[in-house]
Amino acid sequence: MNFYEQSSGRGIEVCVGLTLLFIALVFAALIGVVFANSAFGSIAVLGSLALALCSWWFGKLGYRLVFNKPRKGGGLLSNHGLKMCCVFFGICSILLVFVSILQREVSSLFSAISMLIACLYGWQFAKKRQDKDL
Repeated sequence: MNFYEQSSGRGIEVCVGLTLLFIALVFAALIGVVFANSAFGSIAVLGSLALALCSWWFGKLGYRLVFNKPRKGGGLLSNHGLKMCCVFFGICSILLVFVSILQREVSSLFSAISMLIACLYGWQFAKKRQDKDL
């Protein structure tokens, strides 16, 4: 079994789940801040929808971890959900590589490269899990 596929233990799952639930609450509170400090324009509505989506996603993951409720197919994320996270964080990492080079930030450059490697591993893991399911 690969190191990244080993169980972290129930205690760590609960701690990460509580952290994710806290993040979901922060995103939900930000929706209130957006509406309290801006007019009800299209930008505020779109921003609030994006914040609501983030809040829902982090809340769902936190709920699954805290209450030990895995997906029906097993795991925390679906294959497509894992791939979408890898694409999102991969694109952000590539952008951070360029920004780090422009601003000559070596630590940010190494962080972005590390995240890009993690995204590539996550993509391969999702593909392997998808091939195993077929």
